[in-house]
Amino acid sequence: MTLDGPSDGEMALRRLRARLEMALIVTRMSQSQLAARVGLGRTTVSQAFSSNAPVPSARTLGVLARELHLEIRPLLDLRAAAVQAATLRPGRQRSDSGCGAPETGRPAAIGALSETNAPPSALLRCPRVADTSPVDAGLAVAEGDVPAYVMRDIDDVVRDRTREAGRSGGTLLIIGDSAAGKTRTLYEALRAELPDHRFVRPACPGDVPLLISEITASAKPCVLWLDELHRYLHDGRCLTAPGLAELRRTQAVVLATLEASAHEQWRGTEVVRQLRILVLDRRWSPAERRRAAEAQDPRVVRAAQVGPALGVAECLAATPWLWQELALADRAGGQPRGAALTRASIDFTRAGIDGPLPTSLLIDAHLPYLADSGGPVLRPEPVDDALAWAGKTRLGVSSLLLPAGEDAWEAHPQLVAAADEAGVPVHPFTWFQAVGAADDLDDMFKVALNASRHAPSIGVFLWRWLADAGIRRAANNLGVTLADLGRHQEAEHVYRTQADPGDAAVLLNLGNLLCRTGRHDEAEETYRKSGERGEAKAWNNLGLLFKDHGEFAYAEACLRSAALAGASDAEYNLGVLLGDLGRTEEAKAAYARAYDAGDSAGLTNWGMLLLEEGRWEEAEPLLLRAADAGDCDAMLSLANAAKGRGDLQQATDRYHRAIDAGDTRACFNLANLHRDNGRLDLAELFYRQAADAGITSALHNWALLLKKQKRLTEAESLFRRAAGHGHHTALLHLGDVLCQTGRPEEAAEQWKMAAEAGHTDAAIALATVLTDPADQPYLRKVLHRAADSGDSDAALLLSAMTFSEAGPRCDA
Repeated sequence: MTLDGPSDGEMALRRLRARLEMALIVTRMSQSQLAARVGLGRTTVSQAFSSNAPVPSARTLGVLARELHLEIRPLLDLRAAAVQAATLRPGRQRSDSGCGAPETGRPAAIGALSETNAPPSALLRCPRVADTSPVDAGLAVAEGDVPAYVMRDIDDVVRDRTREAGRSGGTLLIIGDSAAGKTRTLYEALRAELPDHRFVRPACPGDVPLLISEITASAKPCVLWLDELHRYLHDGRCLTAPGLAELRRTQAVVLATLEASAHEQWRGTEVVRQLRILVLDRRWSPAERRRAAEAQDPRVVRAAQVGPALGVAECLAATPWLWQELALADRAGGQPRGAALTRASIDFTRAGIDGPLPTSLLIDAHLPYLADSGGPVLRPEPVDDALAWAGKTRLGVSSLLLPAGEDAWEAHPQLVAAADEAGVPVHPFTWFQAVGAADDLDDMFKVALNASRHAPSIGVFLWRWLADAGIRRAANNLGVTLADLGRHQEAEHVYRTQADPGDAAVLLNLGNLLCRTGRHDEAEETYRKSGERGEAKAWNNLGLLFKDHGEFAYAEACLRSAALAGASDAEYNLGVLLGDLGRTEEAKAAYARAYDAGDSAGLTNWGMLLLEEGRWEEAEPLLLRAADAGDCDAMLSLANAAKGRGDLQQATDRYHRAIDAGDTRACFNLANLHRDNGRLDLAELFYRQAADAGITSALHNWALLLKKQKRLTEAESLFRRAAGHGHHTALLHLGDVLCQTGRPEEAAEQWKMAAEAGHTDAAIALATVLTDPADQPYLRKVLHRAADSGDSDAALLLSAMTFSEAGPRCDA
C-alpha cells in the first residue's frame, strides 16, 4: 500500500519554484518587471513561477538565476530531478529516438532545427523575441551580466525600419566596425518593436535553406536573425538570392549584422544588394556618451569616461578579453615581453604619468616585470615582436598598447581601470621611474601623492627626496605621510625643521599631530597660530578640541569663526554642538547654511530634529535628499519613521533601498518588520543576511524565531553563536532551549553566566533548576543582586526562601 502525496519530482519542482519566489521577493520586482529586465516573455516568466506550468527550461533558469543572483547549479539539479520524474512517470514510455536521443556536438542555437527530419511544426520550438536575451542574439559577454543598454543616436531609425519590416516584411542590415555595437543595437530594436515574432537563428550556415522553407510555410510571423552575415555567404548554398527573395515575398523579416571589413568583400553579391543597410559608427557621439555616463551600470559609466577615439561599446566588449589575454601572455611560449611592456605602461598611468610614453622609456621600465615573470628562462620574444603583438588591434581599434604618436604608446584605459579594480599593486620600481619621467614639479608631486595613498613607504622616500632638495611643500607632505604611518616623532621633526614653520597649512598639520598624541595645550596654541595666518580649518579643529573638553562657549566661538572663514565642515559641526546643547532652532539654521554651502552631511541631522518635533512633511524631503547624496543613516531613518507611522509598504521599500545602498542594519530592521507581520519566511531570510554581515542581535532574533517554531536544534546553534559574540540575553534563551531538550545541568551553566552578566531573568530561571541545598547560597546571592536592581520577582523568591529555611512557626 502506498500513501498519496507529492512525488520526488513534484517536490523538486516545488523547491525550485520556492527558491525563485524567495529571490524575487528579495529583489522587490514583479514578474512583469523581471521579464522586462531579462528579456524573456511575461508568459515564460509567469510559468517559471507557476505551480501548474511545465518545468521551466534550463535556458530560462539560467537567465533568471543571473538576474536574481542565484547559484545556477542547485536550480539545474532540481530541474533535472523534476524532468526525470516526469519522464519516467508510470503509464508513459520514454522515446528512444527524436528529442529523447542524446545530444552530440555543439549545442544548437535558439530556433535551430535538429539534423533529423523535422516536422512541419518545427518552428514552434523557436521562442518569441520577448523570450530571448541579447546573448541568444550572439552578444559575447566574457564575464558578469549583460551590460545595461544605452540608446544610440541611430536607434530611432533602426526601430522605425524594424517596425516597417514587421508590418509587411523586409530586411535590415547593420554595418559597422568590430565591436561598434551592431548586434546589441539591432537586437534592442527587434525586442522593442517585434516582441511576438518567432526568433529564428541558425545553429550553423547549412541550416539556412531548411529554415527558409519552414518560415515561408509558417503562419506565424518570424524573424530570421543572421548575426555576422558573412558566415552565411561563403559557399553560395546557405543564404542565396532566390531564398532571400522568397522570404521577402512571404513578408518575413530578415535582420543581419556585418563588419565593415567584410562588407567590402561581399557588397557586390546579389544577397547584400537586396538588403536595406544602415551604418553604425564605432565612435560614440557626445550625446551618446552623456547617456552612457548617466547609466546605472558602473561598467558603462567607466567606459563612457574613455577618450572619444574609443567607442563605449568597444570598451565594454574589449576589456575582459584584453585583460584575459594579458594574463595568459605572461608565460613560457606566450608573449612575456609584450606582457611586461603592457604592464609597465599600465603602471605608469596609475602612478600619475598621463599621456604618451616613449618606446625607450617602456623598454627600460619593463625589465623588472619581465624579471618577476622569470626573465631569460621564458625565452622572451624580441622587443619589436613584443611591441607589434601589444599594439595589434583586437576589437575595433582596441589593443593592449595604443599608438600615441611617433614611437610612443599608452595603455588601453580600460586595462588601467581593470588593474585598479583587481587591486594589483603598482610595481615598486615604477614609482621611481615615474618620478624620473615627470615633466615638471607638479607631475612629481602627483606621482608622490599617488604613492602616499597606495604605497606609503615609497611615498615617504619620494617626499624625503624632494624635501632634501629644499622643496618645503614636499616637507609638509612628508610630515603628513609619516604621521599617517604612525611615525609621529619623525613627522614632528620634519614639521619643525624642514617645513616652513610660518606656513598656516604646516601649523594646521602640526596641530593635528599634537592633538592626536594627547598634547592638547600645545595643539591649542598651534591651531591659534594657524588660524591667525588664515587657515579656517584650524579654527574648526580648535572648536572641536574645546567641545571635547566641555568648553562649549569657546567651541561655539571657534566654530562660528571657522564658518565665517569658509571652513567646509564648520557649519555642520556647529549644528551638532547646538543640537547637543538643546538649541534646536539654531542647530537647524546651521545645518541649512551647511547645505546651502554644498555640504549635505547635516541634512540627516536636520531631518532627525524635525522628526523629533513631529514635523514629518518637512523632514521627509531633507532625508530623501540626504539619502540621494549617499547617506545611509538618512534612508534608514526614513524607513524607521514610515514603520512608526504604520506605513509598512513604504517602510519595506525604503529598507530595501537602504539594503541596496549597502546598509546591513536595514536587513535587521526589515527582518523585525516581517516578523511582526507574520512573514516568518522573509524574516528568517533577512535575519540571515544581517547575521552574515556581523549583526549579533540578528543571530539572537533569528534564534528566537526558530525557537517559536520548535526548531530547537537550529535555535540552539544560533543562540550559541550570539552568546559567543557577547549577547547575554542569548545565554538566557539558550538555557531555556537546553531545558526544553532535557539538559537542565547545561541550562544552569548558561543561566549562571547570564546572571553574572547582570541578567535578572536568569536569576529567576536558576531558581527552577538549582534545587540542591548545596546550591542555595549561590542562588541566594544572585537573587539578592537581582532584587537590589529592582526585580520584584527576585525579591519575592528571596522571601519565600527565607520563610522556607525558617520553617513553620508554632504558636505558644
